[in-house]
Amino acid sequence: MPEPLPATHTTTAVEMDATAEGLAERRRRARGWVWGGLAAVIVGLSVGPAADEAGVGWVSDVAVFCVGGGPVAVVVGIVALINCRRMRRALTSRPWIACAAVTVPARQGAPRVVLRDPVGDGLLLLSVRTVQQRYHLASPGRNGVLWWCGDARTGGVLAQPGGAHLLWARPVHTDRTRRNELKIAEQQGLLHRPTPVQPQTALSEELDRPQEPDLTYGTMAEAAYRQAIPEEKGVGPRHEADIRVVPWWRVRSLLEISQLWPTVLNAAFAIGMTVTWWLLGRDPVFSVPLIFAALSAFNALRFDHRMLDGIPAVRALAFAARTPVPVPKRYVLLPGPDDGFVLVLFPAHGGPNDPPEAFMEVNPPGTPKHPTHGMPPPAGAADLHGWQDSGPTVVPWIEGRPLWPRHQYETVNLNNPQDRDHLAALVGGGGAGT
Repeated sequence: MPEPLPATHTTTAVEMDATAEGLAERRRRARGWVWGGLAAVIVGLSVGPAADEAGVGWVSDVAVFCVGGGPVAVVVGIVALINCRRMRRALTSRPWIACAAVTVPARQGAPRVVLRDPVGDGLLLLSVRTVQQRYHLASPGRNGVLWWCGDARTGGVLAQPGGAHLLWARPVHTDRTRRNELKIAEQQGLLHRPTPVQPQTALSEELDRPQEPDLTYGTMAEAAYRQAIPEEKGVGPRHEADIRVVPWWRVRSLLEISQLWPTVLNAAFAIGMTVTWWLLGRDPVFSVPLIFAALSAFNALRFDHRMLDGIPAVRALAFAARTPVPVPKRYVLLPGPDDGFVLVLFPAHGGPNDPPEAFMEVNPPGTPKHPTHGMPPPAGAADLHGWQDSGPTVVPWIEGRPLWPRHQYETVNLNNPQDRDHLAALVGGGGAGT
């Protein structure tokens, strides 16, 4: 996508209500950072000297924190306002373009997204500039589509379909990075995905509408082998305890899913800092541990909210994984629209023309640093354990190892456009029917 698409209509992106509201919300949030930072500095300078003279140590420490953190908040707000101006310039001059997209897994830092030009075969690699709490907005939905509005040379705005949550993104110009990550996108079948429906009617009429994709076992297995990530030499699968003979907290993957460990660590640190503050409480000036305790307690509460959902889910997975009687199925394992994988299930006995029966999104089997280590074959046989009525919660076992699901088992209805588009995006629209 070296050049922006021609504007063949008069509807710019900002004319959509959701986009205009999203831009206004970003502007309000940025101004809140600026005014909040300025207010913190003013309060700190006003209260700090008086508290220091009065010997109220904890108030003095809070004032110092406000004076130190206020300018940081002002800088964050100013940068956000600058990005809002850039976004508005792009959104008021260009239309939204719906592009087939994949997220390239990043070991650290901001996520990267590869877009495919809906008119040609050009690819655009973008680095998303946002805070970590908004990284998930850069992941395409089930249909593998993101909206783009901008210039491939200078940057622009990304959004999930609907145009409500806006992200500023800039192109990646480093040659080596571009080559490696564009190659990953091509392996995931980005060049062969069907052209998405465009937000603007005038533009969508100019694009060829895709034919119905071939979603049989043979076609999807072929796509899975084409998109398979090569295994690194000398690196084996992740070693984990067997869930059938140990409690669930002894299995590292389940412990990570439960969010138990970060909750315990933050709570323990908060308690330790509180005890330290209490033991040093005779010196009212030294209240920094109390501030750290409050921050750690906040993180503990945040992770505790996730843990309340994570532990019951993990216990259900452990129970399902231990179910003695499995149900055999054939499977095809395809890269998902984000950093996970989608296991598509077929009848155990059949031929290459069988349609899919169900699918489920699963976690990669490796470590957080190397998530794809120990990947099973792209296609083969799986044993499904579980089939609980409430869910259903199902754990697939492949080659003697469980592949932990992210979501519940979902049956496939190819007459449902959402299911059909989701599977078509996974295989890249390839097959006999395209």
